[in-house]
Amino acid sequence: MTTTFRLKLLTCCVGAALAQTAAVTVQADSAVGVDTMLGNALNPTTLNRIDVLDPEGLDVKLHSRTPTGQLYDWDPLPKEQSTTSSGWVYSGSIEVGGIVVSGDEDNAWFRKYKDLDTGLYLNNFEFQAHNPDSAGYLEALGGGLGYDDQFYGLEFGRYNDWRGKVFYNETPHVFTSRYRSLWTDTDTDSGYLYLKDLPAGGDPSGDAATTRANIASELDQTGFSELGIVRQKGGLSLDKRLNDRWQFLATYSKENREGSRPFGVIFGGGGGGGDIEIPEPIDYDTHDLYAGLRYDDGVNNLNLGVTASLFRNNIDTFTFENPLTISVNNAVAGVPATAFTTGTFDLYPDNDYWNVKGEYARSMPEFWQARFTALASFSWLRQDDDLIAPTSNSLTGGSIGGIPTDDVWNTTAALSQQSADAAIDTMLFDVGLSLRPVDKLDVKGKIRYYETDNDTEYWACNPLTGQWGMLINDGSGADLESAYAAAGCDLAAARALGLTPSNPANPIRNIPFDYSQTNYVLGGDYRLTPGSTLNLTLEREEYDRNHREREETWENMVKLGYVNRGFDFGTLRLSADYGERRGDDYVTNPYQAFRAASLGEPDTSDGANVRTWINETTAMRKFDLADRNRLNLNGRLNLIATEATDVGLTLNYRDDEYPNSDIGRTDHDYRATGTIDVNFQPSDKLGLYGFYTYQQGHMEQTGVESNTTCIIGVDGVTEDNWETECAKLGGQIYDLVDIWNTESDDRYHVFGLGGRYDFGRFIVKLDYSFITGVTEYSYDYNASVLGGAEDPAQVGNGFSDLETTQHILDLNLLYPISKSLAIRGLYRYEYGKIDDWHYDGVEGNPAPTNNTVYLDSGPEDYHDHVVGLFVQLSF
Repeated sequence: MTTTFRLKLLTCCVGAALAQTAAVTVQADSAVGVDTMLGNALNPTTLNRIDVLDPEGLDVKLHSRTPTGQLYDWDPLPKEQSTTSSGWVYSGSIEVGGIVVSGDEDNAWFRKYKDLDTGLYLNNFEFQAHNPDSAGYLEALGGGLGYDDQFYGLEFGRYNDWRGKVFYNETPHVFTSRYRSLWTDTDTDSGYLYLKDLPAGGDPSGDAATTRANIASELDQTGFSELGIVRQKGGLSLDKRLNDRWQFLATYSKENREGSRPFGVIFGGGGGGGDIEIPEPIDYDTHDLYAGLRYDDGVNNLNLGVTASLFRNNIDTFTFENPLTISVNNAVAGVPATAFTTGTFDLYPDNDYWNVKGEYARSMPEFWQARFTALASFSWLRQDDDLIAPTSNSLTGGSIGGIPTDDVWNTTAALSQQSADAAIDTMLFDVGLSLRPVDKLDVKGKIRYYETDNDTEYWACNPLTGQWGMLINDGSGADLESAYAAAGCDLAAARALGLTPSNPANPIRNIPFDYSQTNYVLGGDYRLTPGSTLNLTLEREEYDRNHREREETWENMVKLGYVNRGFDFGTLRLSADYGERRGDDYVTNPYQAFRAASLGEPDTSDGANVRTWINETTAMRKFDLADRNRLNLNGRLNLIATEATDVGLTLNYRDDEYPNSDIGRTDHDYRATGTIDVNFQPSDKLGLYGFYTYQQGHMEQTGVESNTTCIIGVDGVTEDNWETECAKLGGQIYDLVDIWNTESDDRYHVFGLGGRYDFGRFIVKLDYSFITGVTEYSYDYNASVLGGAEDPAQVGNGFSDLETTQHILDLNLLYPISKSLAIRGLYRYEYGKIDDWHYDGVEGNPAPTNNTVYLDSGPEDYHDHVVGLFVQLSF
């Protein structure tokens, strides 16, 4: 909801990855960046074709293999080509027909990232042309014409001279198909959501139970609807060789995301007194640009580039009418619940990201075949969106800390500044050197330095009232310091008053998190035999953070690897790395300078309760800062089982141990994965594949409930030691009997098989995949202390397992009528099953208590059949 300062940071939608244009089928060079592969559900590899394979497609030697020992795919039979009078050689194809979808076709799980509906369907098309005399070429492709997952790509140019690319694609994302809306469609121009029939602010009587009954009755008459977005992205690029050494590149892309998604709303202070899901309107534009120069003279390589990512939110603020009779936090006195008729969100702000990067490399063969590399990168992130008032409600007749609230919070005059003025700068330097001092040994070293500088500052104080802190959830709650009102918003004057803040944890300033990171790497590769290599790498990583529990952490890592390509039966790759992260002293609460605690000192006389000055136990360790021992093991064996058969075995194991964490992520957090895959290609007529993967993971976490008092003079707590004694595990606040533990175990099985067979008159292709997973939760706690009136079987390990299962089968049959005409039949079957305890009972009881409403009934099982018949025309 709205807050006192509405400081919208740069964390959303800024610095998007450089968008490169789509690669089509031209093989002039490799594609780089995102959107280099176009396609959709029926064209997962850009063009879903069943080609006749070339019996001589693997050249003279059948069953030829890659350097790692894996079989090459069979090449398709070259297409018939035609030549125009002007010398252009061209070919192409188009596949058009229709599909019929039956089953749970509106299910969000089925519709996620694809758009399949009964009707005519232009599945795909392609066209290639080139002129041997001029070296000009043109290629185009596309598919899913008119659907929300359509895609198009065009590439044209002159080989080894210049090329241009244009692409466009759409991707749907359905978040839920079981949402029951209480509002009309969102007015995207004004960003306002109107209730259909219910009164804003709840029942006029102010009775929450009556409001609950009204909402339940409305939901009984409301059907399910869909919330989702469609991503539309298009772009173009130009690549031009200026001469033999210089090359110019430029790209531009625009992405629009439009639709809606479920969005959580909380009224009534920080703990909630009115909880509901609303449909958040989405209308984002992101512009990505890049311009660069490349230089290569065989010895020196230089890349210079400028990148920009500009995010624009076409809906600045979003206001919705509130159907609940909320509970108003007692910090706000005198404002009735029915006064909160609306709520307002300040949505993600417009923001800009700019980057300038230079890369240089030089080969020095006369000096141990050395190669030197260097990189420098500078980025600027800016966001200066206009801030909005802390609340959209007038708060008439109310007061906070004895200070009237009438029309002093629903205005931007209540802000200490009118815009965010947020800025983050980053810089990156990286230098490396590789050497070959002897024929069998390669040595590499690198130093990398990265830094972020956060220059964002906002002090939360209302100049109209002099109160420090912020309103919560549109004024239905407040974290404010009113005793300092006499000093206005003068920080020095407020501190000079010598008062004790009412709640030292109240935030009064944003925390400008930033850090620097330095990596030192030294490694070497030694060739044991012509086909085997042993490599060793030593690495040290150092972090220097501002405003975190640990200012400094460091991690030392050793990595060992072995590669053997010389076996007759295949290849072997093994690697292991181990690292230990440690750091300086862990300060449990480094944020006092940004909270009301910085305005005054606590009362530490005997009998005083200093509980509000303690924010966390000293035993707490955040997992990104805690001491950690990390072990990674990886192995890959490629077996040449027969001349036409590959078998691959892959094992991965990662274990993170937290040896010095009592509260937080504890013990071992591990994940193990094993995979076997088989590829069988005896001829151009038959090809089969199969794979199976098993993954298992485990995580443990420990927490502790807190008590409400820590009294000076009790249990050894004194004026001098209260900060450590109150915060320690086993003290007055964090009693050992209040400790609880949770464990999460998950297991996944993934299986797939498929293949193709050419019967002569027709070709059959089958692909099947199956995935199933289960996540188990278990809890351990002192039921007599923490269980209360709850049933321990329900509160403890009573949560059911979270289970998902999905089957997808694709069957294709191609019947060639002639060289240029074929018929393809398609059958696709999808089945999904999910058991998620988070949504148990929601559909039948969407309003279980006063002020709590669940409008999204969650995912559900589905099964769908897709049958298609297509005509393929080649020319």
